[in-house]
Amino acid sequence: MEPDFNFSTGPEKVFIEGFHARILNGILHIVFRSAEKSYSFVLPLDLTKKLSRGLAAQVEEIEKKNNIVIDGRLPNEPMVSPIQAQIIEGDTPPEEKK
Repeated sequence: MEPDFNFSTGPEKVFIEGFHARILNGILHIVFRSAEKSYSFVLPLDLTKKLSRGLAAQVEEIEKKNNIVIDGRLPNEPMVSPIQAQIIEGDTPPEEKK
């Protein structure tokens, strides 16, 4: 097993503002954006799955520990409205009125 990585003494850190990812021919191609720079990486699918599961577990732990829900929607996923319409007793929805 690989020894734990010491994040406080590791190489310089770069704040990532966004990313693009695509799996092509069984390899994850991922580009991270930071300001005007881009950093490209390729990962085999087994490592991609391990990374995905490891990150999901850590985010889930943070959400449970802090009693929060982190918005993880992808750009093409719709936002669920926090406003929910309630039918008042005795009233019928507009599409049912005649």
